[in-house]
Amino acid sequence: MDLKNTFGELVDKLRKARPVIHEITNYVTAESCADAALAAGASPVMADEPEEVIEITAGADALVLNLGTLSFNKQIAMERAAQAAKTKGIPVVLDPVGVMASTVRLNFALKLLNAGYIDIVRGNHSECQALLLGATGGRGVDNMEQGTEEGEALRTAKDAAAKFGCVFAVTGPIDNISNGKQAVVLNNGHPLMQDITGSGCMTTTLVACCAAITKDMLVAAALGVVIMGQSAELAANFLEKKDGPGMFKVRLIDAIYHVTTKWNLVNLKPEEKVS
Repeated sequence: MDLKNTFGELVDKLRKARPVIHEITNYVTAESCADAALAAGASPVMADEPEEVIEITAGADALVLNLGTLSFNKQIAMERAAQAAKTKGIPVVLDPVGVMASTVRLNFALKLLNAGYIDIVRGNHSECQALLLGATGGRGVDNMEQGTEEGEALRTAKDAAAKFGCVFAVTGPIDNISNGKQAVVLNNGHPLMQDITGSGCMTTTLVACCAAITKDMLVAAALGVVIMGQSAELAANFLEKKDGPGMFKVRLIDAIYHVTTKWNLVNLKPEEKVS
């Protein structure tokens, strides 16, 4: 797979197509996700009223289901939107925020996965492992296991993808993406991503933007993760010595714009490979 050329073609297509991304997301990061989509060249719409989500989803090019601030009404809205997306052939990206810490979230995510509604899952290792094992365990929505063995996240991505029949993007210091047969291992990003709210949610948004313009969900997930990782590195380079996480988050939106408008300047690292 020629990642560099494939990604470059899709980035150009993304900005030309300006796909509509319907996000049923969480109120903590909604604005950041909308800004990320706009910076990448997409058109975000956020509607979580159960009475209108079918109509909104039908007019979209991709659907994001983010469990960050889950409620009873949102569950109804998400399920209706997912059903509408499946009927229309619209890709659905699930962000299973905090499923390892909440039985309600875990069970709902598994319901969506087992129904075959989901095309891509983008989560951290704790979240994806909880889905794979069907078990909760942890405190807080940002829980990450300490001392994860090298290769464990990759195994989780492969096994979960095979189990649920969709692509899993397990993001972290090293990103592992698999469709159950192939895998992409990426080494992008910056430690400041852990110090701001919404870096994961924005990554999910970028994955959905890419899923809207290609039928290859493995490539879409990998490209979305690469855009975020490259943008984080660029944003950190924009910072001055006096700056911290707050300015990094502001610069991150600028960086997403620059990465997607100047893709020819982006170089994939030797560590990035397909297996």
